Amino acid sequence: MKSRLSIAVSLLTVSALILGTSPASAAGTINGSGASFADPLIAACKGDFTLANTGSIVNYNGLGSSRGQTDFKANLVDFAGSDAPYSSGEPANIIYAPIFAAPISVMYNVKGIKGGLYLSPATIAKIFSGQITVWNDEAIEADNKRTVKTPVYATKKITTTVKGKKVTKSVPVLDSKGKPKILTTVTKVIDNDLPQTPITVWYRTDGSGTSENFGIFLNKSAPSIWTNVGNKTFTSGTPRSVAGQFNFQGASGSSLVAAGVASRDGSIGYGELSWALDNKLSTAFVQNANGEFVAPAAAGTSAFLGGGTINANGTLTPDFVKKIPGAYPIGTASYGLAYPAASNKDAAKQANVAAWFTYILEQCPAKYPEKGFSQITGPLLAKAKAQIALIK
Repeated sequence: MKSRLSIAVSLLTVSALILGTSPASAAGTINGSGASFADPLIAACKGDFTLANTGSIVNYNGLGSSRGQTDFKANLVDFAGSDAPYSSGEPANIIYAPIFAAPISVMYNVKGIKGGLYLSPATIAKIFSGQITVWNDEAIEADNKRTVKTPVYATKKITTTVKGKKVTKSVPVLDSKGKPKILTTVTKVIDNDLPQTPITVWYRTDGSGTSENFGIFLNKSAPSIWTNVGNKTFTSGTPRSVAGQFNFQGASGSSLVAAGVASRDGSIGYGELSWALDNKLSTAFVQNANGEFVAPAAAGTSAFLGGGTINANGTLTPDFVKKIPGAYPIGTASYGLAYPAASNKDAAKQANVAAWFTYILEQCPAKYPEKGFSQITGPLLAKAKAQIALIK
């Protein structure tokens, strides 16, 4: 059986060939590129979209948000995916549609850690800036020998259609404002022994909305340590240079970062939750501004993003200092980038892009909740629909 990594690489290769050979006016086909963050959901859901939309085909080349923004601005694709807005050179009249959300997990592979790993933002900032280099460092020890509180969320069963078959899945219970229902908060004392294993940090080398959002989290949550605001490349966002440091390893794309973490004992990295799950990696409980330690999951992401500010252009600005019960503090909304209806683009393609964005928005996270993506709800859902309406 092929590994998820080999399948992902194959899909990217096929998508790249399609983007290079399919005519821009191919009927029923839309081409896109962008965030690898979106790859697991798009790969799972685009076949369902084809079945539901009389053969409409979606090709997606997931080589990073920066690549997607570049391709979109150059009119090489019909749509793009990005986990962050343009930092410069934004095309005129661009449509940002927030179509799903997901947690950025802190994934790790460390023999000897049992019962989970608990990390505060300050400790994460020290690890990823190279200030902490061994797993039994006193800061990590302090996070893992203490009393912690973790939320437990309500779930419900739904029936949905996946690849033409009816299936039952469990999804978070969300209110009309998109907030998850918290059943209880568990308080327990942890006393984890940590090995004296050297830390290897895996990071994205390509331009990435995941890296940018991870850097923003570190800057907003631990500003005295992570002094840079956030950049699309990890190495340009770190507060001190990690170039040449033996314990830092770079890889292009979240899939290869996860594979790197899985390949070496003592490793840690960041990336979309689905890549961690597919590589059988553990993920850290991260402390939020409310003092709770929360695992990366759809419900916690919804709680966190529900406390953010919805901007006029459809983007969302999270609030990292607001005390939001149950929030996973490294959640991010992801955007579909499209042209407005008045852009003189092919009307059929524009309608197909709008239909694809609507399908992701309303159905895909619920079809595949095991991949960790969050359904957009509440006021952000209304904004997303308004943005999509501008496309066709």
